[in-house]
Amino acid sequence: MEITTVISDLFKYNTGYLAKHLTSIDKSRLFIRPEQRHNPIIWILGHIVVSRASLLEILGEEIGLEDMRHYFSSGTKPVNDPSEYPHFDEIMGLLGKLGTRLVRHISEGGENLLSTQVWGDYENIGKYLVNGYIHETYHIGQITYLINLTSISTMQAKLGQGAHKKKTSTSKTGVFSLSSLKSVLTVR
Repeated sequence: MEITTVISDLFKYNTGYLAKHLTSIDKSRLFIRPEQRHNPIIWILGHIVVSRASLLEILGEEIGLEDMRHYFSSGTKPVNDPSEYPHFDEIMGLLGKLGTRLVRHISEGGENLLSTQVWGDYENIGKYLVNGYIHETYHIGQITYLINLTSISTMQAKLGQGAHKKKTSTSKTGVFSLSSLKSVLTVR
C-alpha cells in the first residue's frame, strides 16, 4: 500500500467520523462554550474546514472562504450568538467537498507529491499533509470531548444537577471488545 493511500484514508476517516458523530446530535449542543471561555464545537469544526482549505491552497488551489476564515481562523474568538455563524449544513458540506478534493490531490499526486518542495513552515508537501492530519485529529479529539461533555450537561439539566447514574459495565470480564470499534474505524 502506498503512503499516499494511507494519508488519503486518514483524511477520509476524519471526515466520516465527524459526519457520523455531528449529524446525530442536537444542534443546540454545537454552540455550548464550556465555562464561556472555550471554543464550541461549531468553531472547532469550522476551524478544521479552514485548515483543510489551507492545505488545498498549498497544493495549488484557490479556495477563498474569506467569510469562513473570518470566524474560524487561528486567533479568532468564538461568537456567542449562534445566528452569526455560517449554517452547520454549509460547514459540513464544505468539510466533505474539501476532503474529497484533498484526497483526489493526494491520490493523483502519488509519492512524488509528498516530496515536492514548498515555502513555509515545512520543507515539503508531505510534511504539510501529515501536520494537517495531526492538527485536525487533535481538534476532532476536542470535538469528541465536547460531545460527551455536552451530553452529560444536557442530561443533568433534564434530570436535575447531579442526578445522573454511574454507568456500569456490561462486560463480566472487564475486557474491552475491539469489535465494538469496527463501525468507527472503518474507512469508506
